[in-house]
Amino acid sequence: MISEIKDVFDKINKDRYVIGYDLNNEFAQISYCKIDSTEPETLSVVAGQDMYNIPAAVCKRTSTGAWIYGKEAIKAGEEGDGAVLKNLLSKAVAGQNVSVGPDEYRAEDLLLLFVKRCFSLLPVMTTPDKVAQIFITVREAGADTIRILQKIPEKLRINPDKVHFINYEESFYYYMMYQPKELKNNQILLCDTSEKVLNVYRLEKNKFSNPPAVAVERQEFEEFSFKEDSMFGRDDRDRDFLKIVTALCEKNIFSGVFLIGEGFYDDWCVESLKFLCKNRRVFKGNNLFSKGACIAAREAVNPSEVSKNTRFLGTDRVKATVGVKASDGSKEEYLKLIETGSHWYESGNAIEVLLKEEDILPIWIEKISSRGMAVADFKLEGLNVKPGVITRVSVSLKMKNESIAEIKVKDLGFGNFFPSSGLEWTEEMDLS
Repeated sequence: MISEIKDVFDKINKDRYVIGYDLNNEFAQISYCKIDSTEPETLSVVAGQDMYNIPAAVCKRTSTGAWIYGKEAIKAGEEGDGAVLKNLLSKAVAGQNVSVGPDEYRAEDLLLLFVKRCFSLLPVMTTPDKVAQIFITVREAGADTIRILQKIPEKLRINPDKVHFINYEESFYYYMMYQPKELKNNQILLCDTSEKVLNVYRLEKNKFSNPPAVAVERQEFEEFSFKEDSMFGRDDRDRDFLKIVTALCEKNIFSGVFLIGEGFYDDWCVESLKFLCKNRRVFKGNNLFSKGACIAAREAVNPSEVSKNTRFLGTDRVKATVGVKASDGSKEEYLKLIETGSHWYESGNAIEVLLKEEDILPIWIEKISSRGMAVADFKLEGLNVKPGVITRVSVSLKMKNESIAEIKVKDLGFGNFFPSSGLEWTEEMDLS
């Protein structure tokens, strides 16, 4: 009987899908696969062709008043049937409004409309009830960006617990997780032109830490532009790119190089490519981040031995464990409010503890950069600390960004004996 039930659940799980969604100012991209699949598939906007980018644009048709998106929006703009609205992500994050004729719209609302329309392209078998996890990847997971992205589950009518967010560094890490072992003998270089400027990512694994730790560093070369007003000629671009990668390779040993984005579609990097191909494997592509996000979603549902035995040190991860020590009468326990390695925007917890004749709440902090634990005394000004007085307090913590934690304490009292004072205390703590 137990075996039969397990078989049923295994079949249900195998029929579920995970989705990786790449979103930036220029385009969106979707990769998906079944939970038990080894390789994600990237959705093409043109049947039978490897055209993965959905232009991040919307347009309100002048002729019909209907909102359209992607390639259809670009085409309508070229034909004079409405103004094309681009750079939706950056405008939404900045809290901007955009004008369409006499009407004004919030960029945030148009971005969410675009995202919703993108997901309507998914195959019919990936209905919300069949989706196990969605991982949305963006270049920078800042507080304002996350605030907007957290509204996506409601737009898609999907459980918020199924939707998570990671940055490009982490997508790169997950993509490399399933690459051949020989490709990962040394560092990995990723050169990305997705948003018409050059971003360089360097993935390095510390094999001597336990468990092995992986970190990704990003460097932006804003002056190395692929925008329409760029003054770069073909030879100039090749020469300057060669200088950049030569400097990187002088300081680091790379076993693999990935060149992604439309900037590498044209064959301008002649000399620089010759240099990179010496003793290194070099790949060109355009769907690394969406595939990486899809693999991250699959790992969240069904973790592999690789992810279990590796620790990723991301820029949007919490760098400290914070908690409160409390006794149950027989032993002392460390009750964690946040834990090292969790995404800051998904971190936070609330607990209740008893204080007896005390107006000091010790907060224990263990930073990843230091050995041992430190303690910060949280002074509860005005709390009744008379002899014999016991009070119950709630302690909650949430992260405002990757380094600033906000701690709130509220006096709950102790039944009818010691009623609550109604006092609340809030304090911010820098965990960097």
